[in-house]
Amino acid sequence: MPFTPASATPLRYQPELMGLRAVAVGLVLLHHWTLAPFPLGELGRLPLFVLSGYLISGILWKNTIYWGGAPGWPRRLGIFYSRRFLRIIPPYYAALALGALLPLATLREYPGWFLLPVSNMLCFQLQHWPEGVGHYWSMAVEEQFYLIWPLLLGFFKKRTAGLWLLIITAISYRAYAVVYLTPGAPVFATVLLPSCLDLFAIGALLRLHTAVDRAQPTAAVPWPGWPAALTWLAWALLWFSTRGHGPAEAVWIVIYPGLGALAGYFTLRWLMHSPPLARWLRHPLAQWLGQRSYGLYLYHLMLPVFYQRLVYHLMPASLPHAAAWRHFWLQPLPTVLVLAPTAIALSAASWHWLEAPLDNFRHQLAYARPVPQPTNTAQ
Repeated sequence: MPFTPASATPLRYQPELMGLRAVAVGLVLLHHWTLAPFPLGELGRLPLFVLSGYLISGILWKNTIYWGGAPGWPRRLGIFYSRRFLRIIPPYYAALALGALLPLATLREYPGWFLLPVSNMLCFQLQHWPEGVGHYWSMAVEEQFYLIWPLLLGFFKKRTAGLWLLIITAISYRAYAVVYLTPGAPVFATVLLPSCLDLFAIGALLRLHTAVDRAQPTAAVPWPGWPAALTWLAWALLWFSTRGHGPAEAVWIVIYPGLGALAGYFTLRWLMHSPPLARWLRHPLAQWLGQRSYGLYLYHLMLPVFYQRLVYHLMPASLPHAAAWRHFWLQPLPTVLVLAPTAIALSAASWHWLEAPLDNFRHQLAYARPVPQPTNTAQ
């Protein structure tokens, strides 16, 4: 199939995707705040990576922003990077500043790894999660993806063949990393960009397949939801059957991102047909939270650190029954009830004072003559 931008239809705003962002980030928050044994956080992260592959590939194909594209591609590439910078970096640096004030030890000890988008490499090197900022590894992967994706899309002249090659490469790399690079802590085999390329590539495949859906008369037929349900069920069964340590855990690390990417593909393709069961994703509250989901993600893991320190400060050992009170307030339910409104308030402030003004500015950086259409502020 020739590599031509014409086969990618213009992007359109889909509220279900914004609502999905709220749900996915909410699952990550619940996992980190409650320390749930089941990997709820991965249920949120994997579809978000697939969604990034879908949206970013659509932007690049629509505007021919890839190496060797239509004349003027270097200028459009510069605009793409500028828009990505304005969307992500200033709010991220604001969160880093707050983390440094707490203070968080890892930020003080390794500031350069966080100022540049390479904190995932630090996690890989240390093979432990930094206090309060361990989740920033996934943001580093996203930023590295933005940097290299225009190059990869320009290199693979046949889209589907190149994307499938990336999927195979990612699975192979995870297997290599589990055996040779992180045998003692295999989970860290997943934090480097090569381990995540299958999620982004499946998102790009989704972009191509939904373009075909809309170009054919059968597009009016809703995409069924049962493939997504069955694939997520298989993903959960894989987790239950490989719990523990040793070879079983290594099998989980190698397989679960790809299987989750496939489940994310089916989920997103189902949602893009606006099924009745997903109407709650279009609810104003889901839209409001989805729009502010980046701020929620930025701050959510710092809050338990601050909260725990506050509990110990307010309930010193000299206080009668201090241990019992600390135990109560640090239980999952009180933690969520305290941290949820705090995270929402922080994300709302970030959106109002920083993200929204920057969003208005970055949309003035047009790739070509602006076309009147709703704007997907998720990306």
